[in-house]
Amino acid sequence: MTLPPLADLPVGTDEAAWLAACDAVRGYCEWHIAPSVTETLTLDGPGGSVLHLPSAHVTAVASVANNGTAVADPQWSASGMIRADYGRWTERFRGVVVELTHGYDECPADILKVLRDLVDGAGRTGVAQVTSGSHSVRYGPALDSEQRATLDRYRLAPLP
Repeated sequence: MTLPPLADLPVGTDEAAWLAACDAVRGYCEWHIAPSVTETLTLDGPGGSVLHLPSAHVTAVASVANNGTAVADPQWSASGMIRADYGRWTERFRGVVVELTHGYDECPADILKVLRDLVDGAGRTGVAQVTSGSHSVRYGPALDSEQRATLDRYRLAPLP
């Protein structure tokens, strides 16, 4: 699934810098954040009683299948966890399929500020593309400690 940017391109903003800032924020937080999307995820089974979804803002879970078996009335949290009441999740890679809706309807204001700050500082932090022959590398904006502290509230928690 191709996601749109975290927020609409502000008037007068360089599109490449805006997209690089969106990528930097999503990369740091390890999930898409905004906008809200409904999608089907195929995940590796954790083998325990709790499945951690790659999301920190779940608004609906339509269906869950554990190793091909539908999970009736799954117990889930808005912070992105689903409990296997009947036992354990499979340990199979790609063994869990979840249809869910997640992400914020609109990009949170504090993340918008980080995006704007990244774009404003793009010339100083090295948003650039280097091409040599058939190889191309794009460097994105670097997050400072204050921006990381803001984004930490939206970042996925490390798995146990």
